[in-house]
Amino acid sequence: MSSTIVRRLLSTDQRRLAAHFQRLDRHSLHARFGAGISPYRASLYADSVFTAEALVYGAFPDGCLRAVAELRPLPNAWPKRAEAAFSVEPRWQGRGIGDRLMHRVLTVAQNRGIRELHLLCLPGNLRMQNLAQKHRARLHRLPGQVEAHLTRPFPTPFSITQEMAGEYRALADAMFQWRR
Repeated sequence: MSSTIVRRLLSTDQRRLAAHFQRLDRHSLHARFGAGISPYRASLYADSVFTAEALVYGAFPDGCLRAVAELRPLPNAWPKRAEAAFSVEPRWQGRGIGDRLMHRVLTVAQNRGIRELHLLCLPGNLRMQNLAQKHRARLHRLPGQVEAHLTRPFPTPFSITQEMAGEYRALADAMFQWRR
């Protein structure tokens, strides 16, 4: 979906994030949070997402927030490590939006000096496992969950430029949509 805007979400996007979580079905909520929670409880979680450490990205394929990726550095970890979590609304799954978010999160992690990225998912979440493996993750099957490990290289001028270009493109796309 080349017309999909992927950009960093800010605290001013909290309502959009809460609405996104409320649009997730039971299966998607279970896949994202690893437990059966209600859309209402998930929207309450949106109140706590925007912290100084968290980097949150959203995908807007139709001008509305339809997918989210969270990157949370783990405190006091050396080498630097982080956790990532993803959610994509059901009718937008299978369209490459998760792949675009994963690519952005991997670039952002690299540019923050994060050497190891960890993702947890349920054993039945094959889409997340396939997405992680597509990006060269090593999967470890544990009781009740699958952990994906991705190793990131050090930042490069190219990776920094790639992140900057992505943010500028998102800004330009958003301005173009706003003018319509």
